[in-house]
Amino acid sequence: MAPLQPKRALHLRRSLGALIGVGCGYALARQLPLVPSTLLSALVLTAGISLSAAPQDAGLWWALIGAAAGSLVGTGAALASAMQQLASAEQLPQRALTVLVLAAAGAIAGRRLQRQRGWQPGRQPRELLRSASGLTTGVFAGIVTLTYVHSGLDVARTLSSRLSTSLTILVLSLVGPAWLSHGLHHHDQQGDDGH
Repeated sequence: MAPLQPKRALHLRRSLGALIGVGCGYALARQLPLVPSTLLSALVLTAGISLSAAPQDAGLWWALIGAAAGSLVGTGAALASAMQQLASAEQLPQRALTVLVLAAAGAIAGRRLQRQRGWQPGRQPRELLRSASGLTTGVFAGIVTLTYVHSGLDVARTLSSRLSTSLTILVLSLVGPAWLSHGLHHHDQQGDDGH
């Protein structure tokens, strides 16, 4: 029975870290206007990539992933709200700036992923991306479920549609430049090594 206690404590630290990170990231990003919310998400994501390879407590690592997932969903909610409130022409500068800020964050993150060395077992880049993706999906589902309980199916369906569209835009804005930056940096390193 004794070996299970450390595993339970570790699982509890991970779960609490993720929940606290998600809650803080979502609350901050959701309350800010769209462009500052996007900037917050970009900063959390790039800081998360920079810090993710460093040895740290499992609870803190999961809090970092939670904050990234929560802030991204919060920015998606801010974008969905902005799409609903402003006329299309008024949104153009905000939309463009949102995509540019996230594209810059994605490019930086992709480059940082390539440069990181000394990843701990279970915290490799693919594990980081898998964890962040799964947690983001869970946050999205949780928000839609709470909206259903609070406001009914029609409101939850509308929110789900808007949030899904917003998150698709935000994720592509991040992942596309991250993938390109990562690939270009990897190609440059192979060229320098004479391969």
